[in-house]
Amino acid sequence: SENGFTLVEALVAMAIFMLGFSGLYFFYALSQHTIAGAEKRMYVNLMADRIVQTIAARSRLPINDPLNPFFDYSIYSGDMKDCSSAKPEIKEWCDELDINVGKYDSVFNSGERLVDVEKVGSNIIINVSLVVDGGNVTAFYTRKLRP
Repeated sequence: SENGFTLVEALVAMAIFMLGFSGLYFFYALSQHTIAGAEKRMYVNLMADRIVQTIAARSRLPINDPLNPFFDYSIYSGDMKDCSSAKPEIKEWCDELDINVGKYDSVFNSGERLVDVEKVGSNIIINVSLVVDGGNVTAFYTRKLRP
């Protein structure tokens, strides 16, 4: 009658410990994925707002300034899927999107990175659509500028 644990008891205890530990690991990985999604969501919302605010701020430049959207609104319209072919005015935004949320996935053609500026009467309408991470993260901003 010696005191102690048998090999079978030790193996059962290790199996129970491993099940509990694997559950903790699963929830840790799930929380990391959720945090990464929240960071991307926050970033695309901030980026869309920044694009709209930058164009709005440039509308207060002198009317004959080439960066004023009322002078030439088309310089701000464009697709930001491929930064190498993006217009100079939107290339900086495109590069920042690539760095912070990842490059556009051209294989699955999922997502959208579009700035659309159009003139309606004497006003300018800014539409920003940012859809990343396979459509899981989206931001849509619209603003109307008056001269």
